[in-house]
Amino acid sequence: MDELQTLLDNSSIPAVTAFLLGLLTALSPCPLATNIAAIGFISKDIESRHKIFHNGLLYTLGRIVSYTLLGSLLIYMLQEGSGMFGIQSTVSKLGE
Repeated sequence: MDELQTLLDNSSIPAVTAFLLGLLTALSPCPLATNIAAIGFISKDIESRHKIFHNGLLYTLGRIVSYTLLGSLLIYMLQEGSGMFGIQSTVSKLGE
């Protein structure tokens, strides 16, 4: 993890920075536990390898789409001039 953090600190290319941030997020404890639980749930139908592979692809696609939409929404909000306080108050109203 320290090597990834060092690469992230020294990176000046936005695509590399986004990739490294995504990698650090995927390897942190909460998403890692979620991924393990999802793999366990998806692979419960052990008789059909095709179905397991298909469900795994759908799970991965769902994570990609949801993170992309959340990132796009956050970028849009920040470009429109919303400060972090405005984003925080919106999130606190919508979530518990």
